[in-house]
Amino acid sequence: MNDVTININGGNNQILPNATEAVQNFYGDQFAEKILGAPTLDSTPSPEVSKLSLYIDKVNLPGYISQIGECLNATEFAKVVISIFEQESKLTEEEIVKERFIRLLLPFATKLAKGRTIDNLRARINDALLSRPKSNRIK
Repeated sequence: MNDVTININGGNNQILPNATEAVQNFYGDQFAEKILGAPTLDSTPSPEVSKLSLYIDKVNLPGYISQIGECLNATEFAKVVISIFEQESKLTEEEIVKERFIRLLLPFATKLAKGRTIDNLRARINDALLSRPKSNRIK
């Protein structure tokens, strides 16, 4: 008799001590290839994300979108916008208070129940810009 060591690491394993051969057939793998090869929702950006990527680096965009999504009020929203502004070179102080930029961010602010008007958000962003330390104001 031979000494045999069998290591089993997860999955379904069938131990056949008297078998001379074991055959395993996989059916339907062509469907898996179709599914895995097809673009998913995450890999196909929405129109809002595509437009926002004109201002924000695509690598940083998912993190910023999740931060915007956690904002409960306009002041938190403005602080996130200022944080984005300070990290993204494409953005200017003039651009972050424009209606078109704020409108691009609004669909992602899902928890923002009150104060969703453009004028209110612009005012909060301006307040946040003015409350920054002077050393951060020059860009």
